[in-house]
This record gives sequence, structure tokens and C-alpha cells, in this order.
Amino acid sequence: MAIEDVRVIKRAALSFLILVSGMLWVPVAVLLDVEVIGHGMPELSVTEISQETALLLSSVLMYALVIKLPKQRGFLLLVAGMFLSMFLRELDYLFDKIRHGFWRYPVALVVLLTFALVALFRKNLVPAMAEATRSVPFAYILAGLAIVLFFSRVFGTGSFWEAILDAGAGVDAPALVKNAVQEGMELLGYVVILYGSALLFLQHRQPIQREFDL
Repeated sequence: MAIEDVRVIKRAALSFLILVSGMLWVPVAVLLDVEVIGHGMPELSVTEISQETALLLSSVLMYALVIKLPKQRGFLLLVAGMFLSMFLRELDYLFDKIRHGFWRYPVALVVLLTFALVALFRKNLVPAMAEATRSVPFAYILAGLAIVLFFSRVFGTGSFWEAILDAGAGVDAPALVKNAVQEGMELLGYVVILYGSALLFLQHRQPIQREFDL
């Protein structure tokens, strides 16, 4: 067993533990808001602040890579600009104190500046994007975006929960909500696992075909 292989496995295990710790912070943050602090979940809540912090750190990390990786600068600027725009959108409750919907102006400014900068580094945009799609970290980013932009929106829709509670008339409401959330999140996890399994299979599909052809 090569020492380098052991190091790779240890790094992967540590990365997995960090991911698990981050994911477990989610229910802790919600419980802090609902049970400990008891203020429900307003804009200035542990959960909301955690969301904004995660987005801001993600944006800062991407901008740091913009400086560090000049050959991928155009693509990284796009990703960093998107994260920064999402962060500013999350701060809409602060911008609303200036004027309702004021968040659109700083977001529009970030978008315009981002596209202007990307235009300067457009030469390596497509190659860098292609390289990113083959990387494991970018797969995590795509999964996170899919959860934030699509799954959370649909799963948290009021009409969705009204339909569940109406269909479960006569059933203990807390138990019904618990089952819907737990089983729904489990299904989400299994979909992500299936997605990763399919990508891994496709990645090694050609070598398998050649082996059978022999």
C-alpha cells in the first residue's frame, strides 16, 4: 500500500467529516432559532446569518482563486460574481430599509462589472469551464446550487405543504411534517448519490467497453 494512497484516503475522510459537520450545523441553527432563542426564523436569525456567511465566504474564496489562477480567471469571475449577487440578494431586508427592492441595484452593478471583467478574459473562458465540469469540487457546487435554487424553492412552497397537510387530515400534524421532511430529504440524498454513481460509471465507461471488446 503506497503512502501517498493512504494520505489521499485520509484527506478524503477529513473532507467528508468537514462536510458532515457543516450539514449538521443546519438543524442546530434551526433549533437555536426556534427552540433556544424562540424568535421563529426572522431575517436576522442564526439560520439566515449562516446562509449569508456561507455565501460570502464562497464568494471570497472564488475571488481569491481569480487572483491565484489567471488561466481560469474568466470562468472564476463568473462563479464569484454569481455568489456575490446571491449574497446581496440575501441581504434584501437591509436594502429594503433604503427602499423596497433596492437590492436589485447593487446586484445589477455586480452583474455588469462581472460581465465586463469576464469579457477581458474571455479567451480561456470555455476551456476553464470545461475543466471545472470534470472536477469533484465543482460537482459539489452544482449540487449545492441545485438544492438552493430549485429543491428548496419547491420543497418550501406554501402550497406544497398545504397539499400535504390537507391530504393528511386526521393525522398527527407534527408526525406528518416530520415524515415529509425526513423522507423527502432522504430521497434528495439518494438522488445525489445516484447522480454521483452515474457520473462515476460514465467516467469509466470507455475502459470497460474496451475490456469487454478484448
